[in-house]
Amino acid sequence: MNFWQIRILPVTLLGALLSGCGSDSSNSSPAEPSRLEPNQRYDLLYRATFGPTPNSYQQMASVGYQAWLDQQFSMPPSFHLPLLQSYVIEGDTPTQSDRVAVWWHQANHAPDQLRQRVAFALSEIFVVSRYGASLNGRAQELTHYYDMLLEHAFGNYRDLLEAVTRHPVMGDYLSMMANQHADPQKNRFPDENYAREVMQLFSIGLYQLNQDGTPLLNNGALLPTYSQDDIENLARVFTGWHLADKSNGSWTSKQGDWFQAMAPYADKHDSDEKFVMGERFPAGQSIEQDMAQAMAMLTNHANTGPFIARLLIQRLVTSNPSPQYVERVALAFNDNGNGIRGDLKAVIQAILLDPEALNGPTERLKEPLISMANLYRALEAKSADPTGRYHNSNGTFFAFGQAPLSSPSVFNFFSPDYAPNAQMKEKGLVAPEFQILSWNNFINISNQMWSATGNSQYDSEENPKKIVVNLAPLEALANDHPALIAELSRRFLSEQISPELALIIEQNLNQLKEHQQNTKVRNALHIILNSQEFHTEVSNAW
Repeated sequence: MNFWQIRILPVTLLGALLSGCGSDSSNSSPAEPSRLEPNQRYDLLYRATFGPTPNSYQQMASVGYQAWLDQQFSMPPSFHLPLLQSYVIEGDTPTQSDRVAVWWHQANHAPDQLRQRVAFALSEIFVVSRYGASLNGRAQELTHYYDMLLEHAFGNYRDLLEAVTRHPVMGDYLSMMANQHADPQKNRFPDENYAREVMQLFSIGLYQLNQDGTPLLNNGALLPTYSQDDIENLARVFTGWHLADKSNGSWTSKQGDWFQAMAPYADKHDSDEKFVMGERFPAGQSIEQDMAQAMAMLTNHANTGPFIARLLIQRLVTSNPSPQYVERVALAFNDNGNGIRGDLKAVIQAILLDPEALNGPTERLKEPLISMANLYRALEAKSADPTGRYHNSNGTFFAFGQAPLSSPSVFNFFSPDYAPNAQMKEKGLVAPEFQILSWNNFINISNQMWSATGNSQYDSEENPKKIVVNLAPLEALANDHPALIAELSRRFLSEQISPELALIIEQNLNQLKEHQQNTKVRNALHIILNSQEFHTEVSNAW
């Protein structure tokens, strides 16, 4: 096979991302298009789901993109925890492998694909990880946290922020749980961890922003959004919260109800006067009043709209949104058209239907999990287990350098500002996902995809723990090379395969015999799945 011709090197993938970025200069709310072109429908499916299935494009085309979105917004959440609990034999404790297997099942099969996709994006902003605090032994609790993101994915940012803040998993991860008022005589002071990260990562960011996400400058200097004094005072606001229904009298004990929001304990709260970013928290406020004021303060901060807008655009559409794109989405955050601030449904719709998203150019390297999910959905993957249960056979789900709620730190797997080389930095471009695309990870991804295409329906009885794919429709086209290439382009490349890549596949297919249908299909898949055209989302590029 002439695989040497395929553009698979991680460094060459940068070429697709150096071609430019969005440049729509209008910042007014654009009129939504009356219809979408075929490539725009595919782009929307890649962004609003974990990848198109063989039938999803036609489903969207038949009802219209707005009706499709409305259906997605109206669907109830397909929660993960009930499925996880169904995996476990009575008396056993779910493992992290069980948790991630459930994530893969829902990514592949849950009908509420938009909600699932947005929750995954939120999980990379409001980060918790199995590798922090006591969470590696708490698969169910982590799953409950993820379900909380699902529940609030289309709700209000203010409610989401409080749900995140009060969730025991976040309380444990960033040590707000059991935080208490200062006692200088005991050299005890409130933990500042959550106070710092809720501002830096979850709401307003480090520096003051214009509404288009560009930094607000004073004589060329960046303006910090908060000071160390603000962190210390916000940490005082966040004192007195712990597990509900604590079954152990010790304040530091982590025994209690991990499946309810953390409860207030007034005697542990600092009720003295506080000032955070110039806002006064009066002395004598209740612990609940302090929390409510902090949530309102962060939600209403001028930075929050553009800060959250840029992060969500990066997770769903493009690494380098234009300032105008960011501003249009920030305006939707600031006011959904009905005077409501923080309406995430309005924000998501603004992101997905923005002219820059629909018309490009946009560019983004797919995350490893997204690439694998695209493959599974395009090939109608399912568990060979008659119960439908997914199994983490041979550690497959941890072979990508990435797994849900498993980042090495609160800063996620990659920084939103990561630029992999000097050329991108000079152009003011970023490519966050390249931070985890090491040679080793790329080889692992390629190997896992090759293995996945070998797990066809013929293997299901032999090994019920496999995830099997449906190659039969492709094998039926194997000896009609143009038809096979066209179908692969439809399933994997939004019907926009480049002539160069099509020629490479054609040359390979011509070397094989007519009876080698399975080999033809797998080879063609291998070429596509190792190409930059598959691993990068670059609208209007080919």
